[in-house]
Amino acid sequence: SMTLEYAYSDWCMGRFAESLKKETDAAEYYRRSMAYTNLWCPEVKWMRARDKTGAWTKWEGKTRHGQGCVESNPYQQGWFVPHDVYGLVDLMGKDFFIQELTAFFDKTPEDFLWNDYYNHPNEPCHHVAFLFNYVGRPWLTQKWTRTICKKAYGTGVRGLCGNEDVGQMSAWYVLAAMGLHPVCPGDNIYLITSPVFSKVSIRLDPAYYAGGTFTVVAKNNAPDNLYIQSAKLNGKPFERAWITQQEVVAGGTLELQMGPAPNTAWGTPPKRVVNAER
Repeated sequence: SMTLEYAYSDWCMGRFAESLKKETDAAEYYRRSMAYTNLWCPEVKWMRARDKTGAWTKWEGKTRHGQGCVESNPYQQGWFVPHDVYGLVDLMGKDFFIQELTAFFDKTPEDFLWNDYYNHPNEPCHHVAFLFNYVGRPWLTQKWTRTICKKAYGTGVRGLCGNEDVGQMSAWYVLAAMGLHPVCPGDNIYLITSPVFSKVSIRLDPAYYAGGTFTVVAKNNAPDNLYIQSAKLNGKPFERAWITQQEVVAGGTLELQMGPAPNTAWGTPPKRVVNAER
């Protein structure tokens, strides 16, 4: 857990240093952010802990809790490379990445309570449903985020399926239900998914943004119409399964046409960019 999370933290420090024009510091932190690659074990084809000498620790299968993971197992923690998703895809191979990601959700119990697969009650998994957008399967992000919103939340005793943890469980729902969610805080993009609500408006603070309001409209939205058929941004065709912070704070309307079956032709993945281009 710590190696993966420190790698992301180093990437964030690199971003901060870059914003301060400290190129040498930025380069060093970006170099350190690649430490996650040291945990990829070709033998077991997954992230695997090392001991203090650098040797691999005992492998008990990726669904066994512990093994260097905090409140999780290697299957859950191994997806945590938010700052370099495409680097993780390269390590795994795209086909294997899609295969494992699909199985991760297919094996999850319907109530989404504590389990060895997609474990929504705890934070290590909270970005994982949005990873389908990176590998050309955005309809699976749409399917699973809507399913999680429906089955992992409610108004009864189990309204939150896990500890609220300073608002994270609710924050995940609010963002996913709007149809926008970041995978990598510190980056400048939101992944687009299937909104729960037919219309959501975000009032932008005029002290910081001149855009006024950003609205997400889901036309023909219904429990069974959970797949995005097409999209428009401010009236113009929009083919991306992601949107930038700059586009959101400029104000306007993202209009999504919903339907009952996936449109596998809609939703281009985020660009693969080097750190200096972000």
